[in-house]
Amino acid sequence: MLKRVSFPTLLVTWIAAVALCVVAAFASSARAQDLGSRLPSGTHPLLHDSMPPGEIGAIQLHRKPELRGVWQAVEIKGPQGLKVAMADAGQFTDNLAESRIAVVVGYPYRLRITGIPLEEDVALYPTLEVIDRIHPPAEREHRFPIPIELDEDDLAEAIKGEMVMKVIYLEDNEIADPVDTAGRPQRVLDVRPGQDALRTADRLGRPVAILRIGSRVPNVSEGQDWDNFLYGCPAWTTIKPIPTKQMLIEQGKWPASAKSGSISDRR
Repeated sequence: MLKRVSFPTLLVTWIAAVALCVVAAFASSARAQDLGSRLPSGTHPLLHDSMPPGEIGAIQLHRKPELRGVWQAVEIKGPQGLKVAMADAGQFTDNLAESRIAVVVGYPYRLRITGIPLEEDVALYPTLEVIDRIHPPAEREHRFPIPIELDEDDLAEAIKGEMVMKVIYLEDNEIADPVDTAGRPQRVLDVRPGQDALRTADRLGRPVAILRIGSRVPNVSEGQDWDNFLYGCPAWTTIKPIPTKQMLIEQGKWPASAKSGSISDRR
């Protein structure tokens, strides 16, 4: 299998940082390795990219008790026509009308992806695990979700049977590239088979989420095995949309007749 590092971009204006993404498809012979200096022989990192969904989040909650019970906004993106459903109450919901939701930090979520370009009859079941939070302004969390992007290469590799792992991280704002990439495709950096995607992201910034995409499909639809496949369906919720100019006009927060100007509250 191959390893890949990608950069889905989230421009976080309040701290001028960029959310990037490390992508990896697991190689059976892959061994954790630092980008720079190696650990002494015989030592092992506490966290590594081959850990199953849920384990890294659980360790994070133990290491950072302040993350317990924290909700984090995420936005799931993909090619035009892609449909996303979330596991909820033992089954998958209807396809989400809005791809921006809030999940609880530290728990694994099972998704169903359909509407894949040129593969209309195929369904993929990725997992999403948010392992840390970001810090947007109060009451504006919905404006700054963590971007979770599935590009066509990710989907194609998963359909072929590969396992693709994306580690989304916040780039260090002291060394981040001062480039506005809003509206553009995620930047991608490939990771060699001998590198650990999670440790790579940790070296480059602060990992906040992990997306794993494979070709595994469920062979049951009920019982304990089904519940395990859905990871117990942890809670999630939809979040309010980012208001458009027309929405603000209708709410009386933007003068309909004004040609220019600004408003103090554009939530």
